Amino acid sequence: MAPCVDSPYLKHQKTWNQPMHIYGLHDAKRVISTMLPLVGYILGFIGLTLFTDIFFAGMRTGEEAQNALAAHVAVSTALNYLVMTFFLGRIIELIFGLRPLPVLLLIRKKLPGYLLTTLLLALLLTPVMILVSALFFPGNPQALFYTVMVTLKVLPIYVFPLVFITGQARHAVFTGIKCLLGNVSDSLFLIILSVVAFLFEGYILPVLLPSLESNTLASAVTVSCNIFFSLYIFTSAAWVMKEKIYSDGTPDEPVTLH
Repeated sequence: MAPCVDSPYLKHQKTWNQPMHIYGLHDAKRVISTMLPLVGYILGFIGLTLFTDIFFAGMRTGEEAQNALAAHVAVSTALNYLVMTFFLGRIIELIFGLRPLPVLLLIRKKLPGYLLTTLLLALLLTPVMILVSALFFPGNPQALFYTVMVTLKVLPIYVFPLVFITGQARHAVFTGIKCLLGNVSDSLFLIILSVVAFLFEGYILPVLLPSLESNTLASAVTVSCNIFFSLYIFTSAAWVMKEKIYSDGTPDEPVTLH
């Protein structure tokens, strides 16, 4: 793995002159094994999502339909951030062999950095993508939308693992992006998987779901696929960070695993 950046946060970083190892593909068995302890929680989250879908679907009648839809979106978004914070934080604990924190404490410690990183990515990348689209796709707002969405899927591959490891949002954004740009060939599978996840959620699922003839089953499939793609990419990237940057498992003082 090529160096990401000269930084006091990354004193254990090395340059690796070894045969190309395709992250997320050659170590798929280990990635899935790391995710297995979360299966029960994932099933619970899917069940909770289905419950909220059914609950708000019953409210979407008459004049209150628009308010119910807005409430559904707000609740689903908040629930997704809370649960994903727990999932991602727990994966870091499993990878680094840390003693698990209580669920609420883990969320309280990791959620602010997760939200701030998401905001920084949006603020940083959206103007750049607008400029790129204006140059290459003038007068095509749809191209702008897809350019921004695909970029927001691909560039954070190493960003989110870093923020859960370091607790430093700004550092994670710039270092994570530099890690990706400096190791595109090794990260090719994760990049392709991120694009596939976007295409699957945006194009393939909407085509397939009507054939299921069940809104509940459709919601379960959507949530399951979204969780699998997100956790697989995050876990693969987190293992890369662990082995190539924090190879001794004991990061320096600024790193806040817990």
